[in-house]
This record gives sequence, structure tokens and C-alpha cells, in this order.
Amino acid sequence: MIIEDLPAISTAIIWAWASIMYGDFMKRMHPLVVNFLRMFYASVILLIPAIVLGLNYGVIWGSLSGLLSLVIGDSLYLFSINYSGVSIAAPVSYTYIPLTVLFAVFLGESLTITKLLASILLIPGVYLLSRSGSSRREIKGLFFGLGAALAWAAGQSMIKVADVAGLNPVSIAFTRVAAAGVVLFVISYFMGNNIAGAIKGTVRSYLPIIAVLDLGLGVALFAFSMDLIGLGLTVILTGTMPLIAQLMSSAMGREKFSVVKFLGALIIVVAIILVVL
Repeated sequence: MIIEDLPAISTAIIWAWASIMYGDFMKRMHPLVVNFLRMFYASVILLIPAIVLGLNYGVIWGSLSGLLSLVIGDSLYLFSINYSGVSIAAPVSYTYIPLTVLFAVFLGESLTITKLLASILLIPGVYLLSRSGSSRREIKGLFFGLGAALAWAAGQSMIKVADVAGLNPVSIAFTRVAAAGVVLFVISYFMGNNIAGAIKGTVRSYLPIIAVLDLGLGVALFAFSMDLIGLGLTVILTGTMPLIAQLMSSAMGREKFSVVKFLGALIIVVAIILVVL
């Protein structure tokens, strides 16, 4: 293992673990409330470091990334976990990577054999995951995951734009969660959710730690990895998250290991690797 690969691999492990742990809180709270709490805790802890490290016009792109990826994408992803479990939600949602590359073809990028093959591989990958679903609830979760993939495909690219604009990784992470947090607060408020009670009930739990590791350290490591080894290799390494999440969930006793789910996730990970080679 090359030392330069560690930030991306660490990101994949953090995101896999966080995806599993969020499920505990969604058993007693609405997924949109959980998503707001993630943004709230991460914003509070990242505020001072972001100010110290500095902000520039890249906050526009960081905020846009937050609205697309965190408000829409992550909310759908949490719904997907809530309905189908991380073993289905993670690999289906990560089809956003090949989808992003495929969409770029319609914007003028060349269509290569590997891009075409990767796009085709998504079909059997998602199909296997859908076949593993034993109920309508799990199938519903699968479609939420596909929705998350589309939102992430639109929003994750904004991280790279903010990075090119010179915004540091920590400030990128802060602007994303701060912008998303404001929107999610308004949505949760008008839905009649007890935000104050949710904060009071989780402030001493492990949710703040998960949120900061996921949205703070994870995103910062992702941005740092892009500078260190490039976007392509970063995507490949973090794209192993679905497999890590499945194995971790099984090892933690949260979900039963399924060969069909594993094969579906494996096919999607292969597609991710192909599109960025």
C-alpha cells in the first residue's frame, strides 16, 4: 500500500462506518431530522477551523455542492438506508460515479470502450441488488438510492471546482454542511419536527462524532487526496466503500451477509474502476 493512498482509503472506511451507524438514529427519528443534525454538528465544529484557514469565492461552489449532494443526495441516501439497509443503499448510490462520467459524454467528452462497458455493468449490478430485496420496502430503498446517485453525480463535481478555486479542504467541508444545514433546518421546521428536542436528545450521543468524521474529516481527506493522487485514483479508492460497508455491516452483526448483494456491489465497484482508468 502506497502512503499517498491512505487519505482516500481512510475516507472510504469512514463513510462506510458512518453509513452503518446512522441507521441507529433513524430507528427513532425522521431521516431528514438525522440529516439536519449531521449538518448542525459538523458546522459547529468546523466553523472556527474554516475561519482560521480562510474562505474565498470557492464557497459558492462548496455551498452548491452542499445543496445538491447533502440536502438532496444524502437525504435520499438516508431514506435508502432506512428502507433497504446499507448493503443495498451503498452500492446503488455509488452508481453516481459511472453516471457522472456517462453524463459527461453528452457534454462533449469522448465515449470510450471502458466508459461504455462501465455503464453497461451498472445494469446487472443494480439488477442483482434488486433481486436480493425480499420486500417492497427494500425495492423502495433501492430507488431512493438511485435518486441519491443522480443528486451526488450533480453535486460531487462541485467539490473539485471549489478546490480549483483555491478553497482549502476544511473550508470546503464547512461551506457544504453549513449551506445544507440551513436548508434542512427550514424544511424540518415546516414539517413540524422538534429540532430543539432532537438536538437535546443527541448532543451527548455519538452522533456528533459520526457527523464530524463523516462530513468533516471524510470530505477533507477526499479533497486532500484529489490534490495528492488526482481525482481518478481518489474515486477508485473511495469507490470501494460499498464493499467495505457490506463487510463491515456483516462483521458488526447489523445485516446478514448475502452473496447476491456482494456480487451486485462488486460489479458496481468494477464499473467505478473502469470509468476512471
